[in-house]
Parts: sequence; C-alpha cells; structure tokens
Amino acid sequence: MNFENEFPQLTQFFGAYFPDADFENLTDEEVVSNYIADCNKSEASERVLRIVKEKELPALINSIEAYWEYIRDEANIYFENSQEAFKWLNMIKRELEK
Repeated sequence: MNFENEFPQLTQFFGAYFPDADFENLTDEEVVSNYIADCNKSEASERVLRIVKEKELPALINSIEAYWEYIRDEANIYFENSQEAFKWLNMIKRELEK
C-alpha cells in the first residue's frame, strides 16, 4: 500500500494546502474553498477536482484504517485515531460537494 500511488491527487491537495493553514489562520473549510477556487481556473484542474471528489476521496474514506496516520502526517493535522480522520475526511467531502 502506497498512499502516493493510490491517491496522487489527494497527496497533492493535502500536502500543498493544509500544512500552512495554521500560519494563515485558515479553517479547514476555508482551505477546501481555496482549493476549489484554484481548481476552477482551468479545465485540467477541474478534471483533477472531479477525480478527487468522485474517485480518490470516496476510496480513501473506505480504506481509512490503512491510511489515517499518513493523512495526519501529510495534511499536518493531528488525529488521535482513525475515527477522527474519518470525520475530517467526511467534512472535506461535504465542503467539496457544496
């Protein structure tokens, strides 16, 4: 199991958008909103957003037990357990679907 190979777009999203959010005083919801805004700037990025929403994120939610610690490290968000990561991913999903 290799997170980067299984979820390349989520790896980019988590690694590029979440680690500095605390320094910028952004909520996780604002981070997702910024990601959506950036993805809506080109057709290629819109395709990436669709892959994240329709393919990678649902697959990750279904395999949370295997990857929750990796998500914690990549996004720089502390989760005490897989259930916390599961709740966070579902919040991401809701924000992406708005």
